[in-house]
Amino acid sequence: MQGLDPQTAADLGWPTLIDHWAARAATARGAAAIRAEVGLPTIDAARARIAAVSEARHLAAIDAAVPLGGIDELGPAIARVRKAAALDASELVAVGRTGQALARVRSHLRKHADVAPALAAIAAAIADLGHVFHPILEAFDADGKLVDHASPALGPLRKSVVALTAQLDRRMEELVNDPRYAPLLQDDYYTQREERYVLPVRTDGKGFVKGIVHGTSHSGQTIFIEPEEIVDLNNRKKLAECEVADEERRIFARLSGWVAEEADGFDAAMVAAGALDVIVAGGRLAEDLIAAAPELDPAPRVALLHARHPLMLLAGRRCVANDVTVAAGGCLVISGPNAGGKTVALKTTGLCALMARCGLHLPAESGSAIGWFTAVRSDIGDAQSLEANLSTFTGHVTRLRELLADGGPGMLVLIDEIAVGTDPEQGAALAQAVIEALAARGVTAMVTTHYERLKAVAATDARYANASVGFDLEKLEPTFKLHLGVPGSSGALVVARRVGLPAEVVDRAGVILGDVGMSVERLLASVADQQRRIEEERVALLAELEAVEADRQASRIARDRARATGDREHVRTHSEALGALREARAEAERVRLELRRKERAARQADVQQARRQLVQVGTQVSRHEPKPPLPPGRAARDGELTPGTPVIVPSLRGRGVVAGAPERGKVPVQLGAMHALVDLAEVLVDTHKQAGAAVARERKAAAPAAPTPAPAVAIVDGTDPAKAGARTPSTTLDVRGKRVDETITDLDRFLDEALLTGKDAIFVLHGHGTGALRAAVREHVKRHPAVKSARPGEGNEGGDGVTVVLLKDA
Repeated sequence: MQGLDPQTAADLGWPTLIDHWAARAATARGAAAIRAEVGLPTIDAARARIAAVSEARHLAAIDAAVPLGGIDELGPAIARVRKAAALDASELVAVGRTGQALARVRSHLRKHADVAPALAAIAAAIADLGHVFHPILEAFDADGKLVDHASPALGPLRKSVVALTAQLDRRMEELVNDPRYAPLLQDDYYTQREERYVLPVRTDGKGFVKGIVHGTSHSGQTIFIEPEEIVDLNNRKKLAECEVADEERRIFARLSGWVAEEADGFDAAMVAAGALDVIVAGGRLAEDLIAAAPELDPAPRVALLHARHPLMLLAGRRCVANDVTVAAGGCLVISGPNAGGKTVALKTTGLCALMARCGLHLPAESGSAIGWFTAVRSDIGDAQSLEANLSTFTGHVTRLRELLADGGPGMLVLIDEIAVGTDPEQGAALAQAVIEALAARGVTAMVTTHYERLKAVAATDARYANASVGFDLEKLEPTFKLHLGVPGSSGALVVARRVGLPAEVVDRAGVILGDVGMSVERLLASVADQQRRIEEERVALLAELEAVEADRQASRIARDRARATGDREHVRTHSEALGALREARAEAERVRLELRRKERAARQADVQQARRQLVQVGTQVSRHEPKPPLPPGRAARDGELTPGTPVIVPSLRGRGVVAGAPERGKVPVQLGAMHALVDLAEVLVDTHKQAGAAVARERKAAAPAAPTPAPAVAIVDGTDPAKAGARTPSTTLDVRGKRVDETITDLDRFLDEALLTGKDAIFVLHGHGTGALRAAVREHVKRHPAVKSARPGEGNEGGDGVTVVLLKDA
């Protein structure tokens, strides 16, 4: 892309968006790369980054985000070791920890290469540097200090320093408490000056303490003297500390040498980490914007669905989503009231064009497309400049001159209030001439205006298209909704009345405007208001459909829960009854045994009577045993039990089909592998399978007769002349990533809603993938009775990743 024009960047707020992107980076290198971003050089590079951002978002969604933490900027340190310089402790620790973090990134993406191949390919440039960073990390403790075992000599040298220090402490304690020195000291303590142990001697006692003076206090009342008794110990300690420092420098030099040997590897790894960070930060930005991957089109066109201004979203401001469509080389003329959202539409489109050039996801719905613009130029805001002696109009004309000089195919030009600030008639004529010149140069443009001349030109010339921002006549306020295809009223008098301009002034303006002018204003306002009402009714209807569906789902869940509760209660009572039955039978068996033992002594009649009583007890218990739920069937009607009819036999606890004609009150039934002759009264018609068979017969009857089976709906190629209208979110069902059974359920529901709202076509976005979901969708719509025809999407509709379904007239 040509260098981004500074004025355009300022007009659109691009630096602010870059700041948001960079703030989501995890590394200094990634943030720097983002701030230097001017767009990718080719459309293929942008498509690759868009795919990589999708991978980063997917990893984050499955709790496997790329672990970019702990990576410090190593550029200066690597540059120093290339010059044979030794790094200090903090630099070496940074190299070690960063090397470990880089290895973690490489391992993580290698593990997830199946779902993030593009990110894994970038991470493959991170070399295995474990032989460098592991020894470095082992040589330092958690505080960044060398450990004693960093070299064979370091530990003993440090122990020598510790021993000498302890010896000095003991000797200084003795001197402080020595009767010869105690009266001469300022206080009973000792300290250090210039890293040597000293005593705080009063000025009047300096002649009585022999040694080396190392300074005085601020007040001058204390002299710090190193007693001659400890000079040798202090010298030995100082020499020991020098040996420790020399050994530590040798260790730093050795470790730095290892880093220098892998300087190229560290540089390549840091470049890869920076590239990954740019992508992952783009994924975080996309999540915050609720963005979607766009389709990049080589043609310089705009086809955004439900686009939202990214900076308004990030600032937490209310943002109305709008569809924006501009043909390649065409011009969209946006009219409507002030503060109605015209400028927001321009800036949203411009920012989306720049984001696409950087390979970012766009704050728009899935299925949005945007062209590969070689440059984006704008003229938004007041061009007045006192320093350059330019009025508002002169400043605008100067900017228009630059745009016309640079304009050409592949450029996107955004002009707010074109040719404003001069005589309206001349300004309108100049504005028309400018958009004609832009069209002649092949520029894709969007302009906002209040000029009626431009609205009329856009209605008669195919190179241009009208659009307007809505206005609520009841609330007397803009709706910020962009309506494609119709011009809008400026609503100046309505706005003036709303902000409190005296009524007599507004009424007088209406009289001056005249009946014709007022009629045009009222007509445009009425059209805009009608569009608003239709949109509100559509949204309300869809919301009602969603509410009905939610209620249906809730009812189904409640029914299932109640059924489960009933089943549990049934099992509980059934178990209690069976327990009681078993106890009764056990008692009966005990009584029988007792009776057999006493049978000879008892009368036979009494024994029989007791047995009858036991049988009655068992029967009584069995009668109270819970019965299993009845199967979902009904009694057969006369002549209904024909061969093949699905039936249920409760007494045999099985489902089957009628195997032959009924005879003498019985009917042959096939239950799996078992063949049985059952009484007609024991056979129920299986209503579930009967309903399924009826649906299958209806579908079979709907298929045309032919030597070989043919679908009721043909899937034709993209050259089919049947048109489906513009693809919008309300006509698009996105089923990507869903299972086939979920997809079919959603598709049937979406078809019902489409028929209810009077749509003539829908778009099923299933993607490419393995092709299984696409085949299932197209096979299902073949057989649907409400479908007239279906075809793969055309290039501007999503290609073979979309199935366009045309519906029959109601």
